[in-house]
Amino acid sequence: RRNIEHLVGQGKVWTEVTTLVIPGLNDSDAELQGIAAFLAGLSPDIPWHVTAFTPQYRLTDRGPTPPETLGRARDVGRAAGLHYVYTGNIWYDTRLQASTDTHCPHCDTLLIQRAGYRVTQKWREPGICDGCGAHIAGVWQ
Repeated sequence: RRNIEHLVGQGKVWTEVTTLVIPGLNDSDAELQGIAAFLAGLSPDIPWHVTAFTPQYRLTDRGPTPPETLGRARDVGRAAGLHYVYTGNIWYDTRLQASTDTHCPHCDTLLIQRAGYRVTQKWREPGICDGCGAHIAGVWQ
C-alpha cells in the first residue's frame, strides 16, 4: 500500500496493480470495495487487474476463482471510479472477454482489443480516443 502511494504520488512511474482474487480470502464485496476505493482515491487512471486464483502448491484448501467473482470485482472497480479494470487468468470464459479490452472511459470506444496474448490496437493515434479525442492514460511509446 505504501509503495503504491509513493509511486503514484511521484507521478514519474506508470503503476498498475494486480489483485489475485482468492475465494474465501479476499473476494468479499467489502474487501474488493476497499481495494478499489483505495486505488481510485490515488488516481482513477490506475489500471486494476483482478485475476483468478488456481489452487496449487501450499494453498489447495479452496477452489479456483469463479468467473462470476471476477466479473463482480470488475463491476466493483468501475463503481468505485476506476477507468481501467481488467480481468485475467480465465481465458476460456467468453463472458469476460470484453473486460480484457481497453475502452475510452469517456465514450466507451474500443481502443485496444485483447484475445489471450494477442493485442490489436484499434486507435489511429496511441493515447488519443478516436471517438471523442480524450487523452488515455498510459505509456504509449
